[in-house]
Formats: sequence, C-alpha cells, structure tokens
Amino acid sequence: MNPSKILKAVAYPLTQSSVLIPVLVLWLLMSFARWGGVVGMFLMFLTIPAVFRHQMIILEARASDRVPPIPDTDFFRWFGNAWSLFPVPLVLLTGWAVIGAGENFGAGGRIAVLAAAGAFLPASFAVLAITHSPLQSLNPLAILRLLRECNDTFWIASVYMVLAGCLIIMTEALPDMLANLATMLLISSVFSLIGSLIEPYGLMDDVSIPDSLQPDEKQVEGDLEKQRVDVLSHAYGFMSRGNREGGFKHVTERIAAEPDTVAAWAWFFDQMLRWEQKQHALFFAQHYVHDMLLHGEKIPALKVILRCRLIDEQFKPFREDLPAAIEAAESSGNIELAAVLKRF
Repeated sequence: MNPSKILKAVAYPLTQSSVLIPVLVLWLLMSFARWGGVVGMFLMFLTIPAVFRHQMIILEARASDRVPPIPDTDFFRWFGNAWSLFPVPLVLLTGWAVIGAGENFGAGGRIAVLAAAGAFLPASFAVLAITHSPLQSLNPLAILRLLRECNDTFWIASVYMVLAGCLIIMTEALPDMLANLATMLLISSVFSLIGSLIEPYGLMDDVSIPDSLQPDEKQVEGDLEKQRVDVLSHAYGFMSRGNREGGFKHVTERIAAEPDTVAAWAWFFDQMLRWEQKQHALFFAQHYVHDMLLHGEKIPALKVILRCRLIDEQFKPFREDLPAAIEAAESSGNIELAAVLKRF
C-alpha cells in the first residue's frame, strides 16, 4: 500500500459522508451523555454499543472495499450481533491500563502500554471482523496467521494506533466537546486504516483464519441457533417499530436460506409465541400456514391453525389459503374446523 492510499484511509472518516455523519451524531450523543445525571448515564448506556458497532462496520466495509452503511436504530441495541460489541471491553481495559500507567509511571508508562496495545489490538480487531468470533480474535494462532498474511504492511496499523493514542492523550488539554470529537475521528481513522490494510489480501473471504477441527453436530446446531436468534432479534426490532412486514421479510429470507426450512419455520413460530405480544406470532402463522399448504403439509397446517385459534378465536389463514385449509380440514375429518373456516 503506497503512502497516498494510507493517507486516504486515515482521512476516510472526514471524506466519506456515510462515516462522518454518524460520527458527528454519536459525538453529540456522547457529549450530552457526559453532562452527567441519570439521563446522561442512560444516554451513555444506549450510545456505547453504537459507537463500537460503527467502528467494526467501518473496518468490515474497508476490508471489503465497499462504502459503510448508515447506522440505524438497531446499532443502539446491546443484544444481537454480539460479536460487534467485543471491542468494548478491550478498549475500556486498554484505556484503564493507559490511565493507570500514566499515574504510576508517567508519560513513559503510557507510551509503553500504548505500544503493547498497538502490537495486539489491530490484529485482534481484524480477526474479529473476518470471523465474527470474539474467541478467535483472542486466539494467538489466528492473530499470527493474520500477521503472516499481511506482514508487508500491517505494522502500519500498529504504529498508527500508538500515534492516535498519543494524540488522544494530548486532546485532554482541549475543551471537552472538541476533545470528544477529535477522539471519535481518530478512533474511526484507526479502524478505517486496519480494514484498508487487510483489503488487498482478500481476507474477508477467509472466514477460517484459525486452523481448526471440523465442527461436530452439536457445535453446528449451536451456531445455527445463534444465527436464528440474531435474525429474530433483528426482526423484533422491525416489528417493535411498526414494520411487521419488514420483520417477517427478514425472517422468511433466513428460512429460505436454511437447509431444513420445515424446522426453521417451526423454530421461528415457536419463539414468537413466547413473546408477550402474541399478535406478531399470529400474523406470522398466516405465512407459516401458507407455506405448509403450498407444500402439501395439510395436517401440520391444521395443527398450527388450531393452536392459533386457542390464542385468538378470530384467527384465520390468508383469504387465498382458506379453500385449501377447508379442504384439508374436511379430508382429515375435522368437520367442525371446516365449518368455522367457511364462515370467514
């Protein structure tokens, strides 16, 4: 990577509007939060996940040579995509260590801690972006493999992180709001540079940085459930904001991508039934019943209809599915259900 590209990566938060605008918004929120009080603490609690999630989005986007998306309200959630929040404890621990070293050993202690963090954190964040695994981001084998792959240029990220850390320390002499803005921009430029340095190596396609054994069946099932939980959490965010169809679309796209769609439909429906607001599950059940009738799964479809009618007697399939549902009820001998469905 030549010097002009390095400078471009460092200045990226200032030159790319999809990065600069969120940085400014988050800066204002963090500045208001620092005013203190109960409201400030609450605002800080909401803003911290968005700040670090945004940094990982910048890193991922730069590593894939694409423009980062504009953050939405889901960035402020503490649940869902938990991997993107893993930098929080690492950065907080580093900050605590730098402050402690400065108080006990002066400027030399601060620089020593920054140098140690610069040697480790950039590679750790890069592995996290590639694997989405906090455990792998701490795995020495994964970090060493990344450094071997990018040994020609990745040292630049370590040097710049130390330099940025020193500049952040120097901003303590500035007014609070100005110091906060400088800190946010410097942190974003670090993550931008890390992503830009690994982009030429195509490592975002290499999701198996650590050499590991083939996962067993239990591990695969566990990973699948974690992915489903993330999708369901994201869908709940849509529904809680009144966008039920958007939430359903997110779920059905995930179901279509699964190897066992029958099990996926059942899992998502069962999880929605556990929500306090059951209406979402009932509306989702209409899509579920439609899919089962479409694939000739008549008895399972009837069971879902009956289960939903126990929750709400007014439940019915989509209007276009009523003839098939009535025929299924009649052919199975459930004349009572057939008669009820004919009334709609």
